Amino acid sequence: MSTAYDTVTDYIEDARTLLLDTVAPYRYDDPSLLVALNAALLEGRRLRPDLFVYATKDGSAPSFDTNADQPVPIEEQFRLAFVHGLVGHALARDQEDVQDGRATAFLKMFSDILIGVSTMGPSTPQGAS
Repeated sequence: MSTAYDTVTDYIEDARTLLLDTVAPYRYDDPSLLVALNAALLEGRRLRPDLFVYATKDGSAPSFDTNADQPVPIEEQFRLAFVHGLVGHALARDQEDVQDGRATAFLKMFSDILIGVSTMGPSTPQGAS
């Protein structure tokens, strides 16, 4: 049974859906989405180096230069975070001001998932004023 987000292609395809970019010719080409994926992996390595201990021989973040069926060595429970990171980086690189809010939201979800912050419920602790 195949798990979602096993390969680079899986990440790119879902990112296109979140970017509302599913009809060719694409607004976000493969090279720009690969840069965004690689940036998300580097940021993930900074936030959670433990996730990469066994991902590569030296514990560094993997990087990809083609949209292919190469496996992305991320534990299943953190894969969605990297999709959000990919989308956030792609939107942040966009030159339209309207994308800034969406980019910030996706990058926050990326960070929150990786560091274990709940994205549900109130933003301030109960009882705090």
